[in-house]
Amino acid sequence: MALRWVGRLIVGLIGLAILFVLVLKVILGPQFQKPVVQLARPRLPYFSHVVVIMMENHGDKILYNNPQAKYINQLMNTWGFDTNYFGVTHVSLPNYVALLSGSTGGTHSDSPLQRFHQMSLPQELNQAKISWQAVMESIPSPGFNGNWYPDHLPKNTAPIVPPPDALYAKKHNPFALFPALNKSRPDHTINLTQFRHELSSGHIAQFTWITPNLCHDMHGQASGPGASCPTSNPTLLIENGNHFLQQLIPEIIHSPGWNSHSVIFLTWDETNDPTNFLSPTDLRAYLAPGPEAPVIPVADIAIGGGKVPLLVLYGRHPHPLRVNLWADHYSVLKTIEDSWDLPYLGHAQDADVPVLTPFFSEKKTSSTR
Repeated sequence: MALRWVGRLIVGLIGLAILFVLVLKVILGPQFQKPVVQLARPRLPYFSHVVVIMMENHGDKILYNNPQAKYINQLMNTWGFDTNYFGVTHVSLPNYVALLSGSTGGTHSDSPLQRFHQMSLPQELNQAKISWQAVMESIPSPGFNGNWYPDHLPKNTAPIVPPPDALYAKKHNPFALFPALNKSRPDHTINLTQFRHELSSGHIAQFTWITPNLCHDMHGQASGPGASCPTSNPTLLIENGNHFLQQLIPEIIHSPGWNSHSVIFLTWDETNDPTNFLSPTDLRAYLAPGPEAPVIPVADIAIGGGKVPLLVLYGRHPHPLRVNLWADHYSVLKTIEDSWDLPYLGHAQDADVPVLTPFFSEKKTSSTR
């Protein structure tokens, strides 16, 4: 008798799960857009410098015309802005890994204990003898291996639990998540103070990734003693991030080594949480996918990262320039690899993932790559 009831319970749970999936599919409706076909396109220029700045947890809807984000809106109205760009998925960490390697590694977790073994862009750069740096604003030392800094929580605290006063988070440092980079990473990792010294001297790496600290990337700190930018104060987070970019970006583009073939890609990892997860409109926006968002098998439901801003600061394309190119973080990776004639990694190989050609229109020679 007991086994019969267990069997009925299992069947009932499966039925509820199927019903939930069917209802969710109806709520979400068609998710994927028609991919961009790039059979022939202008060849990209060779980038003398690339800077990727990864911000956190804000979609373009919450930032556009936001009075706390005046400088960001100035960038939107002055440089290149893709209005149809998406995070790859949720949560944060997979988006960092995706942009650096072309794959999320199948994760939807923020645990800093994860490790990824697929090929990464820094490995390609090492092979091609292209210089690179990982700029972690508040990392205490180049070889730091901790999950958070500062970290005053008890040693037996779960690694995913953030200390209230933490500024550096390993989950936002994808370079620390690839074992293949362990030996070379300390020689390529600096804090923001050191990066600013290099900027002023005119000597920066050809590829630079910048992760601001938790108070400057719009993520915020966990509420508690010592938190100066808690997630419970969203207005402050946007103001802080806007001010950080307003200080940093002019320093970069006016530095001695910067030139017209240098480019900044400024984006956000994923969109913000919806106000109401039970709202079909909010849920659709939250899960809205880019071209290669992960899909729940069988159910065929995309877990996209939602629409986020992509700003492209490149002096040789006409600007201001707004494009409506359906793309995600894989397109930034693919564009960098295309410019430097590197093999496409992971989903950057997929035809559905476009190169960000409209932002780099100076070359006239055709390429069918």
